[in-house]
Amino acid sequence: MSSTFKYDHNRLFDNLESALKNDLASVAVEANGGKSILFVYPPMEDDEYIEEGKLRLPTDQYTFVDIRQALSDYMNELGQDTFEAMYEEFGKEVYRSENNSEDTFFEYLMERIVEVFDEGKSPVIVHTGSLYDLDISNIHIMEDKRVLGARRHLIVFYPATVEGEKIMFLGKVPASRYRCIVIK
Repeated sequence: MSSTFKYDHNRLFDNLESALKNDLASVAVEANGGKSILFVYPPMEDDEYIEEGKLRLPTDQYTFVDIRQALSDYMNELGQDTFEAMYEEFGKEVYRSENNSEDTFFEYLMERIVEVFDEGKSPVIVHTGSLYDLDISNIHIMEDKRVLGARRHLIVFYPATVEGEKIMFLGKVPASRYRCIVIK
């Protein structure tokens, strides 16, 4: 690890910990009614930031929701044949659909997030790169009524590049920062 990495790493986590001390009303004002924190770091350092997050965020207050694992679990629960049939019929709407949210991956993921809220903890979404090209973005999660109505923060670990004020998810897709506080 370079000294620059250590400096940025510590600075970002210090800023995250500071933001988490803010009450939800303050966060909602700054985040246009949202309750989410977008924690931005370089895409190539995803694993390092996730591991450090697991060390710094106590398990009695935070639960990590791994998108990569959730996607695998979703497909396994459906079964390979069912998933393939659904994908053949609905295409990417199997992941998220404006017409029918039932049985979509997005609904499956949101149920996991709600379970964490119901435990009285804040969900920490990791491996968000797994959402790339699934028609699900951070704004869909942050603007979901279940997140907006929660009594806890939602933290999204977000591998992205920063170009001035522009945040590019995985260095490719502009990020929405509308319903969140951004730590970058």
